[in-house]
Order: sequence, then structure tokens, then C-alpha cells
Amino acid sequence: MKKSLLILLVILWSSPFIFAQEVPKTYMILNESKVHDLNLYKKNFPIIRNWWLKNTNQLVSNRASHSSEMGKIYSLIFISGEKNLGDYASQRLTLSKKISEELPEVIKSSRENEADAITRSTWVQIKNNTMLVPDFKIENYEFRKLLLFTVTSNKITEFESTIEEILKEEKAIGFNYNYIVYQAIEGYSNNTFMLLLPDNSRLDYYTHQTARNEKRKGNQKMTDLNQKASKLRNPIRIDYLTRIPNN
Repeated sequence: MKKSLLILLVILWSSPFIFAQEVPKTYMILNESKVHDLNLYKKNFPIIRNWWLKNTNQLVSNRASHSSEMGKIYSLIFISGEKNLGDYASQRLTLSKKISEELPEVIKSSRENEADAITRSTWVQIKNNTMLVPDFKIENYEFRKLLLFTVTSNKITEFESTIEEILKEEKAIGFNYNYIVYQAIEGYSNNTFMLLLPDNSRLDYYTHQTARNEKRKGNQKMTDLNQKASKLRNPIRIDYLTRIPNN
């Protein structure tokens, strides 16, 4: 994984388009796993999170973890910019050894608690397909609906343009909510996308979604755009996530 990620970063850095961007890209490293004892995971997670945030010297902007309805653990590592992603990839194994030495009992119990192999993947946020409320913070939202899907490779540009149009129309209507799209760059095929829809709770999500749908009624342009986007998506997974507290 480390070698393939470093090769990917060399390709990214070699592109003049990347350097032309004023806003650093947001990357997310996703670790998917299962555990025997969720309570033990919840006990260890804040300790491990705080250690990594302290010892990565701001390479990592945040870490979050979620349990899910499907019985998965989704551990998210957020990194801003290609250089920080590359530095993190080159230091990860050294840091993994260091945390095992400094927190031996925590790491030992965490490894023994693993019920399945960890699946790692790397994603980049699609800024033009993302809408966030002002001052968005992961910690402010306890629930997330997750949709994983693919888009036929020759339809990706059309799909992203359609979502961008949808969000412009949503904003014109007056909507302001969290709609976050990531595209896989390693670990899944690069025509795989993830949509995260954070809210305060599952009940709040459906309450707010129902209210938005009522407001969308009669907007033919919105109906057409959503139907178009739906036809371009090939669903893989829908899951419902609950945030694990940081302390």
C-alpha cells in the first residue's frame, strides 16, 4: 500500500495543474474493519487518536471513527495537501512502530480486538461536488449516511458536472446542509465515489431530508438533474454511521 501510494503522489506532484490550485486538496485515508468488542474500541480510540494527532506534527488535520449499522468500523484520517499526504505515507510505518512502543497495552488490546483484516483506501474530496455548512466540524455531527457507488469511467465528467449543477440549484433554492463527495484514488477503483451526509442524528437526517424534498416539489429542473445523476450512479453500499466520541 505504501509503495503504490508513493507512486501515486509522484504522479500528482508532476502535474502542473496540481500546483496551479490555490486551495489544498482534502484527502481522506479510510480504514475499514470489524471488532469483537465495540466498547473496548471506544475506550482505546481517543487514546490512539490523540497520540497520532500529536506525533504527526500537523500532517494529519483530524481523525474520526464511526461504528455502523453493517457492523463495520470506519476510521477516517484527514490530510490537507499532496505534500502532507506524501510525508504521512513515508512516516506511517515508523510511527506505527513508535506508538506500539509507547502505548504497548493499548495497541496490544486493539490488535487482539480486530475481528477481520483492515481494508485501507485513499480518497480525495471533490470540491465542486461538496457543500458544507459554515464552520463545519466533524465533531458536531453524530450521524452520517454513507453511499458508496461507481460511475462508468467515460461518464465521470458528466456525473461531476451534474452534481455541481444540482448543488448550484440547491443553493439557489436556499438549502444549506452537508453533502460531501470523495473519489477513490487508491484501494478502490478510481471510478468509485463516496457520498457522506452528516447530521445530528438519523431522525434529524430524515426529518431534514423530507423537508428538503417538499421544497423541491414542482422544480422540474431539479427533478431532471436528480434523475440524471441517479442513472449515472451504480450503487455498491449504503450504511449508517454513528460517530465514536473523541474522549
